[in-house]
Amino acid sequence: MDTVAVKTCEQKLLKRKHELLPVLKHLEEESESNKSDFDWLDQARDQGEAHLVNRLAACFQLELQGIEIALRRIRTGSFGVCRACHQPIERARLDRFPQAEFCLRCKDAN
Repeated sequence: MDTVAVKTCEQKLLKRKHELLPVLKHLEEESESNKSDFDWLDQARDQGEAHLVNRLAACFQLELQGIEIALRRIRTGSFGVCRACHQPIERARLDRFPQAEFCLRCKDAN
């Protein structure tokens, strides 16, 4: 993969990382806020909201981990190479999903 394409992907990854960090911080703060409603309906609603907040945080945290792995691969020079077959990952795939670790063929095989 050429240097310009790698740099473009790196910029996308860093942009998304900087978008995710404040969202994760907000979700963490939201999760930590402890409401003590006495009404059982309010408590049930709060539990449902807490579950949703925790699931969103887990999804965003997983995305952030993928971004960190991709940035590490850029630094080590293994970015854009499929971890399974060691062939180049399709450029269109990396343009759309820069944290991709597998080519389409290997992704579909799993």
